[in-house]
Amino acid sequence: MCLPKRVSGGAIQSVATAVGNLLCFNFGVLFGITPAHMDLYESEQRTPLNKVTDPTGTALLTGYLFLSAAVGAASSGCLAIRIGPKSVLLCSGLLQIFSWFTIHFGFDIVHIYASRMFGGVAAGAAFVVLPIFINEIAETREKAALLTFTIELWRTLGILVGFVLGFYLPYHYVNIVGCMMSCVFSLCFPFVQESPHYFMRKGNLPALEKSLRWYRGIRDIDDRERPDYLQELSEFKAEMKGEGKGIGSEHYPRSYVIRLIGVSFLLTICAKLSGVFVELNYAADFLGRTGYTMELNYVLLSISQCVGAVFARLVGPKMPRKVLLCVSSLLAAVPVILLALFKHFQESWSLGLWCERSLPIILLAIQLFFVSFGLYPLAAVVSSEVLPTKLHDLLYSVASGVAWLLLFGMIEGFNAVKSPIGPGLVLYLWVFAAASILVGLISMPLLPETRNRRPSAVQRELGYVGQEGVAKAGSATNGHISSNI
Repeated sequence: MCLPKRVSGGAIQSVATAVGNLLCFNFGVLFGITPAHMDLYESEQRTPLNKVTDPTGTALLTGYLFLSAAVGAASSGCLAIRIGPKSVLLCSGLLQIFSWFTIHFGFDIVHIYASRMFGGVAAGAAFVVLPIFINEIAETREKAALLTFTIELWRTLGILVGFVLGFYLPYHYVNIVGCMMSCVFSLCFPFVQESPHYFMRKGNLPALEKSLRWYRGIRDIDDRERPDYLQELSEFKAEMKGEGKGIGSEHYPRSYVIRLIGVSFLLTICAKLSGVFVELNYAADFLGRTGYTMELNYVLLSISQCVGAVFARLVGPKMPRKVLLCVSSLLAAVPVILLALFKHFQESWSLGLWCERSLPIILLAIQLFFVSFGLYPLAAVVSSEVLPTKLHDLLYSVASGVAWLLLFGMIEGFNAVKSPIGPGLVLYLWVFAAASILVGLISMPLLPETRNRRPSAVQRELGYVGQEGVAKAGSATNGHISSNI
């Protein structure tokens, strides 16, 4: 990508991340249009398909989206190591184009299922590989965390746009808009350089230098003598030659690996089980006859998510990770518990017409705000800061695959238990609350604080001790080059 000479490395990293975030935005749009289009496919007068679909058939739309996301997430970590994160993200962009084309030209519900499968594989891969890509191109851990927080903002904005498009824009125009957004990514992202860490793993020094200069904003030959650039380049070379043997190349103690697996699965799975996708997909069922019109309910809930993501982007990088994770998780659980109690006892409570009509949507909006403010974005941020690079790519990939698979089970199981005041719906709310409380309570003793700390200190706290009796945080740790202590 041709850039002016005066553009800084930080700006280039931000632009590359913004282009990559179009994948997250597009997934949000695809998910957001689903509730409106489910009603459309079931309508005998308005269905764009050649045959009306029953509610059981449309319920599979979101399920297939999450099931295929599990496949994409589980396989993307290995692919990113083998072919590079940029290549995986490019493939995800092409799959999103196929997804929108399949919707636009589909005339049977099977075609719509195929579109969700294409889009799901792309989303599962993107949400795993994009944090990897960000950590490998960012010059500091602080910059990587700042950019990773933007993923949640783009995802929530995409869901909001998807709800608006699905409810207020004609069906075929929605598909054209979605396809155009996917094409923008596929036309722009090829000009972004592959990460320097990928070329380091491949032993391609010329490509590594070119990528590193691009992401550090070095355009002039004279700038190649900058001390910071030369220092980083020398450390890359040492890692390529095997001189900088760090945590990525040594044997891991079993207790250390088990704790890393626990951290990765706790954050990733509990973030998915916090209920965001289930509540947004079935908001009409969770709210019942309360709230406002169906369209307005969905839009208000998605706006609360966006506000939370904006606060996460502005405030999150400045707060201690453990405090933010604990506070946001516990505060997200409170409104879910109150909503479960309301659903269970509303027949015997006399709260007044306004409370009975507005309280459920207010509680759901508060919960979605806190999940997007802390729990959801920190699942990616903390995982990338805690796990060493080689373990992060694989563990985060597997944990994400399992999380999407569990979410698929919850989506498909919901139709068997849903009822505005039934015990099944209340049980789901208790599961959401339990997932958030679990993160809030366990994160304090289990997770080390990672903000403004050296990787070696984090690894020492996690229990990784080398032969010298200190934690070994080698050259390539968490996607960045740093010296041992």
